[in-house]
Amino acid sequence: MSISIRTKILFSFAVISVLLSFLGGLSIYNRNLLFRGMLEFEQSTGELKAISDMKLALDMVVMPPNDYLITADPSEKQRFDQLAEQAEVAFSALDEIGIGKEYPEVEEARAKFGTLKSKAISIFNIKEPIGSRVGARLMEEIDAISSDIILKHLDTVYVLKREGIKARIGSASALRSRVDMALLLGSMLSVLTLLLLAFYLFRAILNPLKEFKDSAHIIGNGNLDHRISIRDGTEINLLADEFNRMAGRLGDSYADLERKIQERTMELAESNKMLKELSITDGLTGLFNHRYLYEKLEDEVKRALRYGKKLSLIMIDIDFFKHYNDVNGHPEGDKVLKEIAYRISRGVRAHDLVARYGGEEFSIILPETGKEEALALAERIRRDVQEKVFPFEEKQPEGDLTISLGLASYPEDAKEAGSLLKKADDALYRAKELGKNRVELA
Repeated sequence: MSISIRTKILFSFAVISVLLSFLGGLSIYNRNLLFRGMLEFEQSTGELKAISDMKLALDMVVMPPNDYLITADPSEKQRFDQLAEQAEVAFSALDEIGIGKEYPEVEEARAKFGTLKSKAISIFNIKEPIGSRVGARLMEEIDAISSDIILKHLDTVYVLKREGIKARIGSASALRSRVDMALLLGSMLSVLTLLLLAFYLFRAILNPLKEFKDSAHIIGNGNLDHRISIRDGTEINLLADEFNRMAGRLGDSYADLERKIQERTMELAESNKMLKELSITDGLTGLFNHRYLYEKLEDEVKRALRYGKKLSLIMIDIDFFKHYNDVNGHPEGDKVLKEIAYRISRGVRAHDLVARYGGEEFSIILPETGKEEALALAERIRRDVQEKVFPFEEKQPEGDLTISLGLASYPEDAKEAGSLLKKADDALYRAKELGKNRVELA
């Protein structure tokens, strides 16, 4: 009986989903155990700290009465009141976290603390405390009460609370160990099951696919008479029949297809060449366009950085070109653009790049060229354009058709393509503002 590939895959995924759900549930349970244990530990630590703070407060509260008997300093009464208030706050903290209700020793300690305060107040009411026998006797009683509160009550609560923490930690550790063991066994079972499923799918699916791959390779190498004979599953059988029919049709059309491919390849190569030239070339002047200029500028900046070379960029704009177009018409303006493009191109080196930046603007990338060399070139181009007699240039505002130029260099003006372009453009803008027909440096 043939079993479809879909049934085999669905069965495998069902088994995997069950295993993953089991492991996921155990992992979540384990995480919750750990999180709950951390919260309980943090709470218990806070409870132990509150008890320790209470003991410290009691240790401190007995000091002012004793110091008063020694120094007779009335300010000790104020210090005692402050420390007694802190002790009361510590007792309230024990109530807030539930220790006061859980352990009766805390209430007994609070009652004795009230007695301690009364005796301390009696000491502060003694007018001449130094050497007072009554004061000494009261101080002994205060020390005894303080020690009794700490040792008999608070230490007892501290020990009980600490032992309870140890018991909970031990219980939680044992439970986590059992969960970890279950996770380990589940993981081992999952890995074993996945290996068995992989082996099953390999035999049921990958073997036929390998047969198809090998057959496709054989046919791809030119043996169009090869056929698949494998039979394993409904889809595999149908696919094998269709594959064999395809191989037959492929053999019938192979020769004609090869001839057409060769013809189309030649046509495509020629078209790609023309498209590439069109995509990077300005249709009017034959120069490179703005997009290609920026790509090459980025490449040249990276090359200059890599080899420690200089690089310069010149931006050029035709002065009062809109006026020339408005007066003489766009056809005459196009002639001017072509002529200036020609004069710029003939003035640069073979490895320099000239582009039409847009409208009446041009750009020149000068690899391995410092600012002084670039300035000299810019001046030559400016003079060449100024000396050329253009048709109708006498109608221009200055009676002559001229250009303005802005120059920036790497690395002194900018260290990346966008900044270098902006520096050169700013210099060009400054040249236009300062009277045109001039070169300005960044």
